[in-house]
Amino acid sequence: MLSILAIICLSTVIMVAITYYELKEELDELFDENMVQVAQAIAVHELAQKTQIPQGQGTRNKLKGEEEFLIQIWDKDTLTYSSLPALALPYQGEGGVRTIIHDHQEWRYYGLSQGDWLIQVSQPLPERHSVIWEIYSEILIPMLVQFPILLGVIWFFVGYGFRPLGQISSSIEKRSSVFLDKLPEDNVPQEVSAMVGALNDLFERLDKALKTQRRFTADAAHELRTPLTAVMLQLDILRRAKSEEEKQEAVKELYKGVERSTHLVQQLLELARQEPDATGLPFERCDLQDVLEDVLEHYKLLARDKHITLKTSNSKRAHIQGDKNALSIMIGNLLNNAILYTQNGGMVSLSITAAPGRVMLSVSDNGPGIPEEEIPRIFDRFYRVVGTKTTGSGLGLSIVKTIAEHHNAAITLEQGLEGRGTTFKLVFPA
Repeated sequence: MLSILAIICLSTVIMVAITYYELKEELDELFDENMVQVAQAIAVHELAQKTQIPQGQGTRNKLKGEEEFLIQIWDKDTLTYSSLPALALPYQGEGGVRTIIHDHQEWRYYGLSQGDWLIQVSQPLPERHSVIWEIYSEILIPMLVQFPILLGVIWFFVGYGFRPLGQISSSIEKRSSVFLDKLPEDNVPQEVSAMVGALNDLFERLDKALKTQRRFTADAAHELRTPLTAVMLQLDILRRAKSEEEKQEAVKELYKGVERSTHLVQQLLELARQEPDATGLPFERCDLQDVLEDVLEHYKLLARDKHITLKTSNSKRAHIQGDKNALSIMIGNLLNNAILYTQNGGMVSLSITAAPGRVMLSVSDNGPGIPEEEIPRIFDRFYRVVGTKTTGSGLGLSIVKTIAEHHNAAITLEQGLEGRGTTFKLVFPA
């Protein structure tokens, strides 16, 4: 608002100044031309006929105004005629229109020679300027009257136009971490509708992130309580153990409890790190086959302990844009689940297939499989299939889904090897 008013004020001042100088310039040209025409008219109609020019009458020593000129006719150096004898403007000689000083006052002067005669036409500049100011005031006064009216109208309509912004600002001020409802989009000016839409999208994302965070915190606290309670119980058993055999058994169980707690904490930290709004490393060109081979090195020992055969196959090198560390965690979780849930002596197969515009990664096993009614929930946090005897946190597949979504990969479940088990298939954009 201040910028608009400042621009209007500045432009008005500039326009007023330009109007004054242009008006002064035009009127000076008009009066100068009138002086020339008066002198030429006298030379043609009076001096050409050699008639006797009557001497001016009166004792006035001031012109009536801008409409009157001082006319003098000189015969050589003798003044023979003056329209105002009381104004004793001296002989100036022939010359074009110019400015002279007489009696401490500026005059505009024009002299026209006709034989021995010289016609002098002159006019004081203050007289001219008075008419300029008269005309200028007639232009300036309406402008000055119009100016505050214009400012008032602009102030009203701009304020009226910005009123919805005030309402939007008030609505935003009411938002908090527990109240992130969308802003009303009814009667929103077109100029800010895009901004309101963007804010609503932001509020929706924030609300989702905060709810996820609160749910994550609550679930983590609940899940950590169980292994920590088990650790406390084992410590109590160890304290009360009497024989060396009982102590060794208690220490063994204590190690298992600590290991479960450590694994759960690691999974929780990894899940938090892979959240969509978390700041991660920039994507880079990754060879999925290299990532798979690195992961296999870490799980060969676990597979050997259960006598599980690891089978790998790929058509050719497949490159995608992604976070190599996150991809390793995702493949590791899928491979770890496949090994843990497959019976001793089973098989786990991993394959990479490249096709135009996409890369497919499959992890298959011939284990017991997942009941069809449980499939919709297997990616939920802390969810474990009913009846599962294998220890775990229920976060592995949730992490897999989060990383897959981060890489714009689609994940589907199919039948596993030998007509049983499960196949997790992920399709990445190449």
